[in-house]
Amino acid sequence: MHILLLHKMLFTPEFENTTADPNSIRTLNNILESINEKVAVPPQISFESDYGDAYTQSNQKHFFLEQMRDKTLKMVVPAVEPPYVNYVNFTDAAVTEKGYGPGVVIEILKEIGKRLNLTFEIVPASGSTWGEYLNGSWTGAFGQLVRGEVDLLAGGAIMEYDRSVISDLTYPFQFEPTGIMIRSPEKYEDDTLLIVTEPFSWEVWVITAAVILISGVIFLGMTNILRKVYKEMSVTPFESIWVFFSIFVQQGLPEQPRSWSCRVLVALWWLASITLSATFTGSLVALFAVDKTNLPFQNIEQLVKLVKQGRFEIVMDENSFTRTEMIARSKLPVYRDLWHEMNVNHKVKYVNGISRGVAFVRANPGYALLGPMATLNFYAYSDCKVILLNDGILPVYLSIPLAKHSLYSSYFSTKIREMVERGFTQKWIADYRSYVAMQKINECNSTTVGPKSYLDLKRAQGAFWVFLGGVSIGVTLFVGEFIFKFFRKKMTKHDDGEKPFEEVTTVSPNSIQNIPNTGNLDSIQPSEPPLNENNIADNWSLRRRNVLNLSLDLSRIAN
Repeated sequence: MHILLLHKMLFTPEFENTTADPNSIRTLNNILESINEKVAVPPQISFESDYGDAYTQSNQKHFFLEQMRDKTLKMVVPAVEPPYVNYVNFTDAAVTEKGYGPGVVIEILKEIGKRLNLTFEIVPASGSTWGEYLNGSWTGAFGQLVRGEVDLLAGGAIMEYDRSVISDLTYPFQFEPTGIMIRSPEKYEDDTLLIVTEPFSWEVWVITAAVILISGVIFLGMTNILRKVYKEMSVTPFESIWVFFSIFVQQGLPEQPRSWSCRVLVALWWLASITLSATFTGSLVALFAVDKTNLPFQNIEQLVKLVKQGRFEIVMDENSFTRTEMIARSKLPVYRDLWHEMNVNHKVKYVNGISRGVAFVRANPGYALLGPMATLNFYAYSDCKVILLNDGILPVYLSIPLAKHSLYSSYFSTKIREMVERGFTQKWIADYRSYVAMQKINECNSTTVGPKSYLDLKRAQGAFWVFLGGVSIGVTLFVGEFIFKFFRKKMTKHDDGEKPFEEVTTVSPNSIQNIPNTGNLDSIQPSEPPLNENNIADNWSLRRRNVLNLSLDLSRIAN
């Protein structure tokens, strides 16, 4: 196999520290107008064959090998997009020098070139990278392929119907969704109540508090009903709620329930509290072991909401409008809303290449880059200033385009299918991923400090805040109780001063009749028994009874 290098293209992952070059951003109106025209009016192309001739003929075993050997194939490299095209060099020395392979597409061409002894002549790309069908003709790399200037496109092209009409798309070597990349948000810094609130979300805390209250009400009703049957424990409403709060914080009960219904309720609460306690402890350990990053959104639906609110804008590669067309053609509500924001409100920017898009997003918060998932994944591996969301959107198949009715189409598809089924394509991707993961390409990776192995005061302050809060509430209640007792005692004395009374011995008519006639009533003195403890208690009880019965006896005398 030989290669004739007419256009040098090497991949060096460099990231700009400033915003992307303004000259690399194309005029938005022109881009949107061309996409709207293409979406509104389907291209008038004479379809001469079914979709994917090369794909459907991938099982064909009879090839014209003698006619295919020892030929020179002209190819154009539309873009350097790892892991499909890392660099353009077919020699083994380049792999040894760089430490990683040239990419999936170059590896495929390299393997097929060895089998057929082919020579690849690299032709410089003209116009936009991949090209589009505009105004009745194809531009970019596909335009070169249609005009016969090249025999194949060395890159991962998205399989779509328009492209299959003017080229032979090989068997797909990769199924790839569209990734969403944003600038890495700031690390979690607010540790005030980290140790208390972060292990559980606020929904869990609210539900736990509600369950404690509901369980306390149920337990109060059960004890009141069963008190007469099983001589169940007697609790007040506050004590009933406090029972389940004590269970939640793993504290014992001062008195155990006697009925089986109350015992089962308490026992199941113990099991639930053990589970919650273990979950809380595990979440706390994970929280200290891994730095937390708060993402502004988790999926495409949340991103669209932020775009509507003006907090985010979309960034896309101007060299391929396929993903933009997929958004424009989609009937799903989320993509229709996204296209409205892009087309009507112009909340989208187009940059010249994925690398410039990554640099733009890296330097500017509030932007989300949509691009090939695998390519963005490697940028995220090599730079901690950007982050790639796990969930992808708009999945596509990637293939290698060849000239229409090419002699090599079926052979290429068959060999690519064999490589895919035997796992070679995934191995090449995994090898490059391992290389990127081991390299400290960006200074951020080399200076990143790992999570601390100990619990410092900054992260443990939440426990002390809870302790101080408990002390403050306890002291406040302590003072409040004394103030309440003081005012209650004062009010009691005030009521006693408004209603004075003298100790009066109740006199009934019967007792008056039994009084001896002594002639001098003033000389009558009540006989008092000797004072002792029992007499004092009886005398005090009698006085209270006489005071309470005073009004009744006086009314009888009046009658």
